[in-house]
Amino acid sequence: MKEIKLNFPKDINRLAGFPYGKKIYVEQVEHLISDKELITIVFPEHIEKAASSFVQGFFSTLVSTIGYEGIEKNIVIKSGTDELSNSIRRNIY
Repeated sequence: MKEIKLNFPKDINRLAGFPYGKKIYVEQVEHLISDKELITIVFPEHIEKAASSFVQGFFSTLVSTIGYEGIEKNIVIKSGTDELSNSIRRNIY
C-alpha cells in the first residue's frame, strides 16, 4: 500500500473550496497513483476540518476514473482524528 502525505501551510487548519481540493489533488496526488492501486491519503495533524466542497473537489478525478466503489475499496484516509477521517469519507458522496 502506498502512503501519500498531503502538505498544507501550518497556518491553514480548515480546508474549503472545490477548486482548491482539485488543485491539491493534481499537485500532490495525481502523479503518484495509478488506477485501482491501494493507497493511504494522510492529512496533516494540524488540519481540523475539511468542507464537503474541498473533499468533493479533491476526489472528483478519482470518482470519474475508479468510481465510488473503487474509492471505498482502494483508498484509506488518515488524519489527526477519526472524526475528521470519517467526515472526509462521508463528504466524498
